[in-house]
Amino acid sequence: MSRNEMKKIRNLRNKLHKSIKKSGLNSEETRKISDEIDVLINEYYNSIEQIKYPEYSEMLIYYNNSYKALKKVTNEMKKFPLVQEWNKYAKENNYLSHLSLEYISKLDWNYLQVKVERELNLKI
Repeated sequence: MSRNEMKKIRNLRNKLHKSIKKSGLNSEETRKISDEIDVLINEYYNSIEQIKYPEYSEMLIYYNNSYKALKKVTNEMKKFPLVQEWNKYAKENNYLSHLSLEYISKLDWNYLQVKVERELNLKI
């Protein structure tokens, strides 16, 4: 990780701590800062994985397509799909199952739900 990236993360971390003290864990400002940190860290780890494991790049394409489909389904249904609903849809449309999505994203299904709903700005 470059010094510049480290500095950005450190600055965001300090902003995050101040935001938590000022407005609490669930404030909109705190969430935005947290999401910014997540993006920087994920970009870093994705770049490392692609260097170490070239086959990871191909799986990342499958993951990205499946994740976009998950967001689309959530938006169309106006709710996040249950595991069974997603797995059925994924099988019919050649997307990754919920277990594969969890494994690649390193997030459990519930956190994926929070992430998708935040990205779609759904009030569920």
